[in-house]
Amino acid sequence: MKGRMTAADVLKECGIRRRPIPLERILRHYSIQKVRLEGSADIFGAIVRKGRRVSIGVNPSQHPNRQRFTIAHELGHYFCHNAEDMEYVDGDFRVSWRNNASSAGVDWKEIEANRFAAELLMPERLLRADVDKHSVLSRDVVQMLASLYSVSRLAMQYRLINLGLLPPDVDPSDDSQ
Repeated sequence: MKGRMTAADVLKECGIRRRPIPLERILRHYSIQKVRLEGSADIFGAIVRKGRRVSIGVNPSQHPNRQRFTIAHELGHYFCHNAEDMEYVDGDFRVSWRNNASSAGVDWKEIEANRFAAELLMPERLLRADVDKHSVLSRDVVQMLASLYSVSRLAMQYRLINLGLLPPDVDPSDDSQ
């Protein structure tokens, strides 16, 4: 790997220009193995690195959209935190777990990995082009966009808010909208 890369760099290097983002193609391009991570419901995934071998584990009991976000999140750790100090187990394993604490917004590495995941799964250029096709971003349109990108409605709402396409006072968890 060339060092720190952005989500846009990864998409460009893999020649990806359409949605939904084919994560398997990215994993193949970078020779990253995806494995089943059987575990409790509060463990979503992990990334393990030993030498040049990298594996991303994903809990198969999670919703497919959650699994996609988990893979993208772990790719965020791989591309953003590769050159930084790492935790090691057994001397040469780095383990970074994705769980409920990952989305709590208290650890900057987790925040950065979540941001990378959102940028990878919902690239700004593609998303803005899709949003421009609608005069109003109703709840139904947000759900339709989420389906197009194979992400949750909540993830789509946060991405639209972060891009300034939805007002920041919209509560993404409010189902009455």
